[in-house]
Amino acid sequence: MKILLTSHYTLPHRGGIETIIEKLSLGLTAKGHRVQVISSRVKGQDLFDTPNRKIVGVPAWDPLSWLGVHYPLFSPSLLPLLYQAVQWADVIHVQGMLYQNSLLALLLAKLLRRPTVLTEHAGFVPYQRRFFNLLQSIFVPLLGAIALWLSNRVIVPDKIVQEILEERFPRFASKIKRIPLGVDTTLFHPVTLAEKQQLRHELGFDDRPKILFVGNFVPRKRIPLLVEALPPECDLILCGEGMPPSDLPPNVRVYPPQAHEQVAKLYQAADLFVVPSSVETFSIATYEAMACGLPVIMTTDLEHLTVKESGLVTFTAPVAEDLRNAIRELLKQEEKLAWLGESSVEWIKQNYSWDVIVGRYIEEYQRLLGLNLILT
Repeated sequence: MKILLTSHYTLPHRGGIETIIEKLSLGLTAKGHRVQVISSRVKGQDLFDTPNRKIVGVPAWDPLSWLGVHYPLFSPSLLPLLYQAVQWADVIHVQGMLYQNSLLALLLAKLLRRPTVLTEHAGFVPYQRRFFNLLQSIFVPLLGAIALWLSNRVIVPDKIVQEILEERFPRFASKIKRIPLGVDTTLFHPVTLAEKQQLRHELGFDDRPKILFVGNFVPRKRIPLLVEALPPECDLILCGEGMPPSDLPPNVRVYPPQAHEQVAKLYQAADLFVVPSSVETFSIATYEAMACGLPVIMTTDLEHLTVKESGLVTFTAPVAEDLRNAIRELLKQEEKLAWLGESSVEWIKQNYSWDVIVGRYIEEYQRLLGLNLILT
């Protein structure tokens, strides 16, 4: 098959969707398919081309990026590039129902009678700034309805997104299907105790318990809550993009965005992974941490996520004292920590390895192609 993927960004720009596009496209080419990816242009993007995958970067302006909101506005050259790519492709798969390249690719696919898949990762993302929520309240019903109408299949990564879309767009509920995110289990994997100690030595970690957070430093991640909840006998490792809170205590270490290989080392060297967020529509970092055998604590605000079904995540109220107690209690139980780590690794392998997830997408593409042939 020839598959066209679109995304607002690709690597080396860091983000969850960028990682998904990278792993999905490489997984597709590994199974013999040809892929084009069209996104906004990023310096160094061309280095990610492979023999059966071409990444096309389109000039774009991202005016709100300094506020932590990425919505690239594409140059007019997007239209001819997308037209050629849609003509070339057997299946068009876009990421995000509001992005310009998604909507235009879906429209061109409709005109050229190509089957389409839309993966919607959020549905609606509440922001601290009311202006952004107002914009979403205007454009999600309008552009979202158009995108879902133009799509033959709508994929969501978690049940919360499915619920959001079904509530807002009930007429398109039959199109919605859940395919979870994938994890590169060849990269994100557990290590032996000796290897863990060596990693901690390389990273300059001492024997104090290390609590890890990986994600963007934005308000909904509630990093100040995690800092407040941090037991004084533990160290906190923050890794992500953006500005961390000011006046951090000495037992907090901050890493800027890291390559996946380096992030894997942080997971493997840490003792606990904590997600204090108020909102998550998916949490790829949680799956990566679990794949490395790292026990996870989340706030009860995230109990809607599919990861709860594993029975392996500790949920606690989003209150500093409760979170601090949960961290301390879990760290005291060495046997439980070991069991959680081993069980998490197995759960991820069985359900979320990229090989499994790519196979499910290929089945969906083939089903749509067969249906398209019948209809035409």
